[in-house]
Amino acid sequence: MAGKVSQLSAAELNSLQIQQLVFHVLEPGNEAETVRYLDEPLQLSVSQRSFFLERLQQAASGTQYVFSGRVQTLRGICSEMLEHQRSFIDASKDIAAAFSEHHRGRQMAPGVVVIAIATVEVDGSHTPLVFILKMDHQRAMTYNLRAGAAGTVANMREYADALVQDKAAVQRHALIDLSDTFAWDVLAAERNEGTTPNLKNFFKAFLGVELREDASVLTRRTFDVLRQWTLGLTDDDKPQDEDRQRYHERAIQYFKDRDAFDSESFVEAVVVDPGSPERRQRVRESLSNALGEAGIQGQEFAPMPESIRKSVRTTRISTDEGVEIRYEGAQENARVTIEDDPEGNPGSKIITIRTNHITEKNG
Repeated sequence: MAGKVSQLSAAELNSLQIQQLVFHVLEPGNEAETVRYLDEPLQLSVSQRSFFLERLQQAASGTQYVFSGRVQTLRGICSEMLEHQRSFIDASKDIAAAFSEHHRGRQMAPGVVVIAIATVEVDGSHTPLVFILKMDHQRAMTYNLRAGAAGTVANMREYADALVQDKAAVQRHALIDLSDTFAWDVLAAERNEGTTPNLKNFFKAFLGVELREDASVLTRRTFDVLRQWTLGLTDDDKPQDEDRQRYHERAIQYFKDRDAFDSESFVEAVVVDPGSPERRQRVRESLSNALGEAGIQGQEFAPMPESIRKSVRTTRISTDEGVEIRYEGAQENARVTIEDDPEGNPGSKIITIRTNHITEKNG
């Protein structure tokens, strides 16, 4: 049976349990040793376990990949670790060493490579997962108060190698599933350092992966999910005079305007309802759920609107007078407005097109 195409659901994220966790310290610029290894798993306090669990939950999303048919060093290490053929610490050291080796020759911020084994409950069964996170060190200040001659004073101390809760501290991350629970093998992402959502070559080579679905497939599937979702909308879900086509138009416009797809911004761009914040939130959650069930929620890719059939992405309006209007994307971007005619019969409309040039075509 094919695995689930979706990423981890909210319930599955809440079921995550850390089994073992360690980090190894990356020290760029240290020619003698680029990695300082820990020799035992971390013994986590309640607050420390909560800190790392939140980091793992944040890392349980990303673009879906499968292991490629070429070198699969990382997959082999993780398999041996999960099957207890090698100790967790020995395997984690090899993972950190491979990460450092693939990064050789590139500028890297000091930090740690976190390796963890966690379990997630899926359909009543507990599936083991491997997490790999590169977390940057960030400066942090601590202080304590004491009584001085002139009153209360503060003693401050700076830590240059602190791990903080800021999401931006996680530079890149990967979640690995070696079972058949999910259709993907790896969820991976990097902190955005440009317009492209693709993994850098060194990180992709370190993971030994290739895209499960390319950008063209993901663009088409996202639009197909949206079209199917709009079929279920009722009058209670939409502002007055809003129709299915307007959602389709805004989706196409989003694909045309963006260099990188992000499900959260996509939902916000498609579901526009200034008149009712409560209804807007409810409908946005509905679309997010539909994207999640289709395995699109959380993925990043470069939108390719041209991969959608032109007949599907084009809006066609025909009038009783034989006039046809065609455009792609949102009406406002095509400079088309359609309004009720206050002086006409019921249902009469005024269509306005603003343009800088008209080309006449005969025949």
